[in-house]
Amino acid sequence: FDATSITVALSPAGEQTALPQDLLRNTFERYWNGLAERSEGSKPWNDYTPYEWRSVGAMVRLGWRERAQQAIDFLFVTGARPPAWNQWAEVVGRNPRETRFVGDMPHGWVASDFIRSALDLLVYERDADHALVLAAGVPATWLAGDGIGMDNLGTPYGRLGYTLLQSGKRVILHIAGGAHPPGGFVLMWPLQGASGATRINGKRANWQNGELRISDAPAEVTIEPADAGR
Repeated sequence: FDATSITVALSPAGEQTALPQDLLRNTFERYWNGLAERSEGSKPWNDYTPYEWRSVGAMVRLGWRERAQQAIDFLFVTGARPPAWNQWAEVVGRNPRETRFVGDMPHGWVASDFIRSALDLLVYERDADHALVLAAGVPATWLAGDGIGMDNLGTPYGRLGYTLLQSGKRVILHIAGGAHPPGGFVLMWPLQGASGATRINGKRANWQNGELRISDAPAEVTIEPADAGR
């Protein structure tokens, strides 16, 4: 069983919708259950390979925002050794003092998996409709204060810049005008509960299945809480 190898079917192969969906989700459910058992200490383990960073991006694409963050916590806590080095070995043992094979250190392949999944939290290209999906892996806690933002990120459809923050109870998204994906932009609702009245460049807009589609940029999106005005 190797869910990490299956991640390449989602990215970069872009075959997520072509796969049997029940088998796909069951594969990563099984992976998630095993990771949770390792994290909680209920399942013995000796070592693992941090190529599992790829699974974080897969969870984001499956809509598992909270699970992706919990996987990140596990990989940072158990795998970044010595912690101050900010890197992962090819093989990580449970006991940090055990003399063992660790492979290359720092490991460039693992680092690239980390970078790809870190970017997936913020934006990824959805092959099914060639949309750029924004903030699908971003936890609600990141939106407080100044929120999150990126500038001049290279995408297949031009340079992307956007900011997303929570001001009071209102969520505000601003997309700069550099990237123009054929499928537009898709914002995944980042907060608990339902979204409320939403406007894109001042015009009312509707959500479908937890997604808001923004046809083009630049765009200013404001989202009120579901209970606003009650």
